[in-house]
Amino acid sequence: MFKMWFGRKHESDDCPHRPEECDRLKTLDCLQLNEEGEIDSIPDQALLEPLGFRPGKKVCLRCRARFGGPLVAEVEGRHTALGRSLARQIKLRNRHPICPENE
Repeated sequence: MFKMWFGRKHESDDCPHRPEECDRLKTLDCLQLNEEGEIDSIPDQALLEPLGFRPGKKVCLRCRARFGGPLVAEVEGRHTALGRSLARQIKLRNRHPICPENE
C-alpha cells in the first residue's frame, strides 16, 4: 500500500538515490540482486582490502536485507555482509546484467 501512495523510488525500493543519481553514481548499494559491477574506488576502511574489495575487482550483490539492513556482496567467491552506509561509499565503474554463477 505504501508503494501505491508514494510510488516506487526506482528499480530498487531500498536505494536512497533518485534514478538519475543512481545511474551517475553507481555505488554498490544501487545494484539489483545478482547484478555485477566493477569496483572503481573504496573508502579508507582497513578490512575491505583483505576481504577482496579492491579497485578493478568484480562485485556482485547477492542479498539485500529488509528495513535498511546489511547487503551481502560477493567478491572473488567470498560472500561479505556490509552495512548500507559502507556499501554506499563503494563506487563502481560499470554494471553488467547478471553475475556469472561460478567463475
